Amino acid sequence: MTGEHETPVFDVKLVGPDREPYPCGRSVRIAPEVTFDGPPDCDLVVVPGLELSPWDRPVRADHPGLDWLASLDQARTRIVSACTGAIYLAETGLLDGVEATSHWAFEDVFRRHYPKVRLRLDRGLCFAEADRGPVTSGGTTGWQELALFLIAHYGGARRAARAAKIWLMADRGELQAPFTSMIRATPHEDAPIRAAQIWIADNYTAENPVRGMAARSGLPSTTFARRFRSATGRRPMDYVQAIRIEEARQLLETSPASVAEVGEQVGFEDAAYFRRLFKKRTGLTPAEHRRMFGATRFAHFE
Repeated sequence: MTGEHETPVFDVKLVGPDREPYPCGRSVRIAPEVTFDGPPDCDLVVVPGLELSPWDRPVRADHPGLDWLASLDQARTRIVSACTGAIYLAETGLLDGVEATSHWAFEDVFRRHYPKVRLRLDRGLCFAEADRGPVTSGGTTGWQELALFLIAHYGGARRAARAAKIWLMADRGELQAPFTSMIRATPHEDAPIRAAQIWIADNYTAENPVRGMAARSGLPSTTFARRFRSATGRRPMDYVQAIRIEEARQLLETSPASVAEVGEQVGFEDAAYFRRLFKKRTGLTPAEHRRMFGATRFAHFE
């Protein structure tokens, strides 16, 4: 693009259990160049997004890459991940006690199986030190931020700027929160809590929603609060607020109602409080969310 002599920063190779091509993702065929049983001669390993369960940890026998990662000398080889690849790093213990991010839909698998990870789903990129240690990036297109981090760190800011220009990579900032769903289906076997969740889905504007959920569950209030948090990972009122904010998002995206009207429709009589809470939970003001995801953004595509 510049006419200058090409001087690559990275010598990239694909690594896998063997060199046989295999279907990856949506049937795209990948042919590894290096195998897991070969000498681990690498300075940097990038674990890509993986098709994994959002609730269950990987079965180690089905993932030979885990043992290969665990065998690497961390003093010599840096391991980073994009999207759900962070689960591989968590499984090998690399993220214990470390701030890390991943795709927001996988919050529950981290909460249930990797509680030592300091999960930051509000962040698009997480690392403790720029020159060493694991780096994790957020969901799906978050790999772009990881790519620019690696280019800037190993090749310099000028190369990173060129890459961003050539590949039209906008500044995503640090936030993943605007893209995160407030409510996710967390499987559990606690029937009274499930009954309370079903009730609140249609009654989130109730005057005292937590008391209503506890009554629906048939449990004493303190027992209900404890079991609710154990089953869902959230306190009851936090869960109610999440439902309200998610419903507000839908209204902002699909209806012409004013911000104050939207807040009132989902249970917030104080418009100023609604705006503050919405910004705290999503990283955007209601008006910014409407501009980013509302119907007017996509109307001229139809």
